[in-house]
Amino acid sequence: MSAAAESPGDDRIAVTVIGGYLGSGKTTLVNHILREADERIVVLVNDFGAINIDADLITARSEDTLELANGCICCSLVDGFAAALDTISALEPRPKRLVIEASGVSDPAQIAAWGHGPGFMMDAVVVLVDAETIRSQVGDKYIGQTVTQQLAAAEIVVINKIDLVDSADVAGLVGWVEERCPDAFVTTAELSRVAPEVLFGRSVDRSGRPNRPQVGAAGQHGADVFTTSTIEIDEPMSREAVAALMADMSPRVARAKGLVWLADDPDRPAVLQRVGKRWTLRSMATWPASPSTRIVVIESR
Repeated sequence: MSAAAESPGDDRIAVTVIGGYLGSGKTTLVNHILREADERIVVLVNDFGAINIDADLITARSEDTLELANGCICCSLVDGFAAALDTISALEPRPKRLVIEASGVSDPAQIAAWGHGPGFMMDAVVVLVDAETIRSQVGDKYIGQTVTQQLAAAEIVVINKIDLVDSADVAGLVGWVEERCPDAFVTTAELSRVAPEVLFGRSVDRSGRPNRPQVGAAGQHGADVFTTSTIEIDEPMSREAVAALMADMSPRVARAKGLVWLADDPDRPAVLQRVGKRWTLRSMATWPASPSTRIVVIESR
């Protein structure tokens, strides 16, 4: 994945792209996000009329914008991405996150390209698949290429609607998806209820320490229960040691994020961000606190 470093004073908007073929549960997930949001976010959708937000949450409405009581905003892509991003960049107060629902037949990787523009930073591409139909869709001569392309773009794959398939088949389906998406984190869900720790990477706070989600808090949102742990190292690390640490992590790791004290650049912290098996290091200007490596790891049990 390509992710930018977050640092004190960095007000860029984190971008999450939600993709998946028609009927996979994207709109239900967006609806879930808007209801459960605990941060100011903007959601871009093709048609917010399909989101079905409760009337008592809507505080203002225009032709292509809904303002919600929790501070979130839902916008229609009626004028295209460029115009929508210009509008979002100018919002005050500035939102923390932009969630883009890709159309059911689009390539999420192309949508994610918009997340690298000025004022924005890509967090992750999340792709939902329908547990009942994903195998047949991949093999379909008409839509197989589209679905395969969507999976190839994924950093997180959510196998949705597992309540509609035999529980004995779920493990096999997870393995089948993992073979096709070896670098992605694969999780399962019912009714598009996905743990927020997986969807949204926790940022490095202004003290320089990674924000910590509550241990096990995500278990109420999906089929997986997630736990957190912290890696703390009080001496500089070589880049090879960081790479080895990433390679040794369990395949159950969904996210990892924190600050790394690099031996070859000790005066500047490096922000490490990992989604699935993909990870990046980006340098910050100065240490916000005393130099040390602190990485929060979120994994499924």
